[in-house]
Amino acid sequence: MPPVSPRKMRSVFLEEGKLGNPPTAAGKLHKTDHLQIHREFYIDGGTEVPVISQDSVLVQVKACGLTRPAYNAFREVSPSSDTMKTRLPVGCEVSGIIQSCGTEVTTLRPGDTVVGIIPMDYGQSGCSEYVVLNEYDVVKKPTSVSYVEAAGCIGDAVKAYTALHYLGRMCSGETVLVLNGASPAGSVAIQLAMMGGVKVLTTAASTEELLYLQSFQPSIGHIIDMTTRSSALRASCLEETAGHGVDLILDLGCSQYPVDGYVENDRILPPKYDVISCLAVGGRWITSQPDLHLDPNNSRLLWLKCGSVGYLNEHSWVLSPAQAGRYQHILLDIMEKLADRSLRPNIHHTVMLDGVPDAMKTLDTVRVGKVVMAS
Repeated sequence: MPPVSPRKMRSVFLEEGKLGNPPTAAGKLHKTDHLQIHREFYIDGGTEVPVISQDSVLVQVKACGLTRPAYNAFREVSPSSDTMKTRLPVGCEVSGIIQSCGTEVTTLRPGDTVVGIIPMDYGQSGCSEYVVLNEYDVVKKPTSVSYVEAAGCIGDAVKAYTALHYLGRMCSGETVLVLNGASPAGSVAIQLAMMGGVKVLTTAASTEELLYLQSFQPSIGHIIDMTTRSSALRASCLEETAGHGVDLILDLGCSQYPVDGYVENDRILPPKYDVISCLAVGGRWITSQPDLHLDPNNSRLLWLKCGSVGYLNEHSWVLSPAQAGRYQHILLDIMEKLADRSLRPNIHHTVMLDGVPDAMKTLDTVRVGKVVMAS
C-alpha cells in the first residue's frame, strides 16, 4: 500500500496587500491618496496536503527552482475597496519522488523520481513538502541527473525550447540574438540554439555576465557588451550579419523597454526601436513581456521589415489536453539532453525551505545562474 501522507505540510507563499494611506482627521481617504503595496514571503506551516485524484500523483518535493511569483493567482478581496490581499504560490519547477498514485495512472509508480512544472491554475507552491500533479505534468528523471539540476533547468528549458522551435521557427544557418544571455533562461537558450546550428549573438550587462558568457564551449558567436550606455546594439548586430540583421530575437526576461533606454537594477535596457532595428527582413521577435507596448513608429518599422512579434508564455502548454503529447516530448527531450550533458544548467546556489523567504527577497540581484530550493 502507498505510504499515508501527513495532513499538514509547510509551503512558502507571497502575500501581497494593497492598503490605503492613513486616513485624515476626518477619517476619510482622499481620491488623491495612493495605495501602498506590501509584499511578504512567509512559510505557512498549516497548509493542507492536496488530495490526489484518479489521474494525479502525490510528489514529495526534493528541489524547486526559484522564480518570481506568477501574478495570476486567485485574489482574495476584502469587503473594503481600499484593501486587497493576494496569496501567491512561490516556485513551480519541481523534482521529487512519487509517494502515491491515482487509480487511473498507468505510466508512473510510487518510488519513481520525476520532474515537471506546476500549472499556473493549480495554486500550489513548488516550495513545499508535497505537491499533487497530473500524470502528464511530469516525466521520469534520469538517475544521472540530480534533483537540483532537474528542477533548476526544466522551466527555463521549456521556455527556451518553446521560443526557439515553436514560436521562433529557428532554422539551421540563421542568426539568433539572445538578450540577457547570462540569465538562467538565456544561457539555456544559447545552448539549445547552438545545438541547432545557428550563429548566436548575446548581450552582457556586467563583468560577471561577460566572464560567464566567454566561458561557453563552443564559444558564442559574438557577445555585445552592454555595461555602458555607449554600447550600440544595432550597430553590433548589423556588423555581425553584414548589414542584413538577425533572423530571431529572444527576450526571455527583460523588463518593459523604454523609448531611450534606461538602467534597471544596474542593467542597461535597449530601446524598443533599436531592438526592432536589429531584425532582418521577415525577422521574428519573441518576447516574454505580456504588457509590451509598440507605438506607431515601432509598428511601422516592423511592417517595413515584414517582421513579427511573438508572445511567449511557456505555461500555455497545459491549457489544452490536445497538447499533452508535444509537452511530454519537450520534457523528455530536455531530460535526455541533461543526461548526456549536452545541456548544462548553471546553478548559482541552493537553499533549504526555511531560507526561501530570504532568498526570494534578493533573487533579482542574482544575475548569473539559478537559485534552487533543495531538501
